[in-house]
Amino acid sequence: MTASTDLWAGITELNYTRPEYDTAHAYYTGRVSEVFSSARVRRALERTHMGHHLNYCKIPVNAVTDRLELAAVTSTDPLAAKVLDALWEFNSLDLEAPNVHRRAGELGDAYIIAVPIEDESGKVTGVEMHYNSPMTVRVFYSEENPREKAFAVKRWCERSSLGEVVRAEVYYDDRTQRWTTGPGSSGHNEADWMHWLADPVAPAEGQEPPPADDASWEIPNKSGEIPVFHFRSDQPYGIPEHEGAYGCQDAINKLIITHLSTVDYQAFPQRYGLTEAMTTDTGDLDASDFDDDDFPADPASGPTDSGDDSDLKSGPGEMWLLRGYKEVGQFQAANPGVFFDPAAFYTRAMATLTDTPLRRFDTTGGGTHNPSGESLRRDEAPFVKKIRNRQLSYGATWKDLFGYCLRLFGITAPVDVRWAAAASVDDEAGWTTAGLKSKLGVPQRQLLLEAGYTEEQVTAWLETPTDDAAELSRHLMDISVFSEIAQRIGTAISLGALDAAQAQDLLNPLMVALLGQPETAAAA
Repeated sequence: MTASTDLWAGITELNYTRPEYDTAHAYYTGRVSEVFSSARVRRALERTHMGHHLNYCKIPVNAVTDRLELAAVTSTDPLAAKVLDALWEFNSLDLEAPNVHRRAGELGDAYIIAVPIEDESGKVTGVEMHYNSPMTVRVFYSEENPREKAFAVKRWCERSSLGEVVRAEVYYDDRTQRWTTGPGSSGHNEADWMHWLADPVAPAEGQEPPPADDASWEIPNKSGEIPVFHFRSDQPYGIPEHEGAYGCQDAINKLIITHLSTVDYQAFPQRYGLTEAMTTDTGDLDASDFDDDDFPADPASGPTDSGDDSDLKSGPGEMWLLRGYKEVGQFQAANPGVFFDPAAFYTRAMATLTDTPLRRFDTTGGGTHNPSGESLRRDEAPFVKKIRNRQLSYGATWKDLFGYCLRLFGITAPVDVRWAAAASVDDEAGWTTAGLKSKLGVPQRQLLLEAGYTEEQVTAWLETPTDDAAELSRHLMDISVFSEIAQRIGTAISLGALDAAQAQDLLNPLMVALLGQPETAAAA
């Protein structure tokens, strides 16, 4: 027996793509070696045992993951909405969904395999959703229709009573094939593979064990769909969010490790002394320390000091007289700027190559790139566009996954996947623009959604009797005016015209009027 064509294609592809995924994981976790053009320099720095890295490569991945927030997965059908809520809770997707997004960003691909839970009668009572790494799972797509899944392969190792074996499953829309190797086999050859038969039922006492079921290696798939769902940043397979940062991270690693190797020379400079020609008398350096009588040999640990001090003492007002030396000095350690300035350049290049805002690489506020207002929106534009692209791609996969789960329960209903806004409006310029759009007739719902509020919040506001369109429009204008006033008061404080207490006294009545709170509540 030998591996099927599809199984062997999957194993071959998993072996071929594994190094790329390993590289992506290594850069994300900061476990990459330094790159040096000279083998001698590499050996010299390896002897210092310096292994400290500043891992900037994970920032582009985490920046995307932090901005990708699933606001809701629901349906207009009440029963479907109830089932979706139960599936979300059962599979702890508040935790698992961000993990799937992060893995997809780190490796470019991530998979969820949906496994139906059936009772004794074969009725589906639940669905388990398991994240699977692209290092062990691969989906293959139809050559005729690249959006249509042809089959999927999963391979993993596990221990059995006979030793370590390699297992594999091939998923089709009508069946799942199960394969295994013998104990100790790597599965790197087609002949290593055989059908993975189900364990026979234990016989009753005194009865012969039943024969193996030769057909049990194939499990019927009653759903008619391949239960493997592919999250990807590109098609047909994804690209790690930080792939463009690999070269920059290599450069930063080299700069940092080299700089750390020179730090000791900053604290303890290397010194030298130039002797007079034909002179070897340097006894003034330490009149007693080089006296053999004061350093009796210890067979166990070597010479011991008698305790006499050197003739050269370090301290204010001390004068050193050196015989035999015409000049002394010290070698200057490398200027830290020759490391930090290029590192800053490579950090900026990393931000550009990965479409990540530069301020994500320095959240302390101490950097020189801290845009606000309109410049902030321009700075974030490529990043926001990337986030919206991921929302479309990942959202389509979530929709397919939950639609499949509903169909397992016999429910045919639309699935609505909602995301938190990719960008939010929280400054004067943004609210002023929103006010102008309102005057031009842009619907209030659209304006509030663009501002970053969730669908539920906007719906609740619009359904409140007092929140009619005119009032919402006035509210937007009020916020715009308040933002402008607050900005001008901030300018007055910076110029010294107002102090913080005076500014607060001016803003409190405006806040009360804007939020509709009583004066006492605002004061409290």
